[in-house]
Amino acid sequence: MSFFFFGVFILGVVLGGLVLLVILSLLAMAQKGDEALDQLELEMLQPKKHASPFKQKAKSENLGVPAISDFYHGGTT
Repeated sequence: MSFFFFGVFILGVVLGGLVLLVILSLLAMAQKGDEALDQLELEMLQPKKHASPFKQKAKSENLGVPAISDFYHGGTT
């Protein structure tokens, strides 16, 4: 009976430790994700110093054929 109790106790400690480890690692990943998102927002709010002169909105010459950029923005329908 004491060996059974000892085995269950050790198994409980190991499983509890694993659960605690998973929870703490998920919290750490969530914190890193929030920090990365905040950094991305700050980068987006700052004006671009070296903006490319080639970045222009594509317009299709034939109005029946949508431009490539129209596909990314929902199209003209």
